Amino acid sequence: MTDFKKLFKQYWQLGLVAAIAIVLLTIVSATGGDVRQSGSSYSIAANGYSAWYQMAIERGLKIQRWQKSFPQIIKNSKYQQGVALLQINPKLEQLEITNDQQKWVNQGNTIVILGVIAPAEEIPFQADLESSQGAVRIETTRRFITNSAKNGLPSDISKESILSDQSGSVITQFKLAKGRIIIATTPHLAANAYQDFRPNYELLAELVSKDRQQILVDEYIHGYIDRESVTDTRTGDVLEYLASTPLIIVFVNLLLGILVLVWQQNRRFGKIIIPKSPELDNSEAYIQALGGVLRQANSSEFVIQNIGKAEQLSWQQKLGLGKERLVEAPILITAWENQTQLPTEDLRFVLQLTARERRLTPAELTIWLTKIRTIDLQLNRL
Repeated sequence: MTDFKKLFKQYWQLGLVAAIAIVLLTIVSATGGDVRQSGSSYSIAANGYSAWYQMAIERGLKIQRWQKSFPQIIKNSKYQQGVALLQINPKLEQLEITNDQQKWVNQGNTIVILGVIAPAEEIPFQADLESSQGAVRIETTRRFITNSAKNGLPSDISKESILSDQSGSVITQFKLAKGRIIIATTPHLAANAYQDFRPNYELLAELVSKDRQQILVDEYIHGYIDRESVTDTRTGDVLEYLASTPLIIVFVNLLLGILVLVWQQNRRFGKIIIPKSPELDNSEAYIQALGGVLRQANSSEFVIQNIGKAEQLSWQQKLGLGKERLVEAPILITAWENQTQLPTEDLRFVLQLTARERRLTPAELTIWLTKIRTIDLQLNRL
């Protein structure tokens, strides 16, 4: 009887600890959500920018994620001119441009900051504003008015509104010597939630790529730090880490540790289960082997002929031209114009390159495949 009471007491304690841990984790997951993830190009959430970043890559823009502090940009000789830095802030109360940032912009660079807090106006929350790329969907009542957007900037610099309505400006541009600083009242200009509003994506792409050779997306402000920066900034001890860590996280980790210890004391380990080796996919292995051979032989013409014909047959079918045989290029281009109302430059490029039957360089092959991907995406949206 004594053993039964002892066993019951142990499992009761285990259940209590598990219940507390579940409740705390639920609270943290529901309310914690790291606000820094808003605007990150890694995030697939509605307020993330992974879709826009992927579009920029497919467009062929020279873009990369930056996981270091701003001073590291200044120290890098590759990023002294012709660079655009995109910062998407979840909540930036006040714009503050440092002297180093101004000097860097003066050299011929651009900083684009989305999410600068501006005064709220008594206007509809949702508006479609005309831009160089078409109607842009804006969902905020905040507008820059008069000189309120010049916080942290010299008072004598020229200002230009890029996107605005009668209540004020949503996107404002400041010219500093050879460079520009562009700020927006909303951090969600081209977030994942706006994938159906193409002008939003195109406008942001235009802002960061105009006269720029390199685009850096600042992920450092979202908590992503590369290994080199972590090594350089790793100072202090465990106490300093705990002092800078929210108590709720420390508390939850402590409870989880106790839960593991209690579970280990009250449950025996079973027999070791050796995982089965994954079965070899012969088709995949063959494709990979063939790809390796073609790459070593630099047989890009083989790839172009096979992929190009298969893709053209697929496009013909989607455009109602059948897939029994390849139609002539002018017929396919005419059907594309009539049914999609989209430009034909990418389609003409792919068809011309496919018809030449010549060996391509790796760079040309990459561009060719990228344009095929773009055409596929455009047809899938019909």
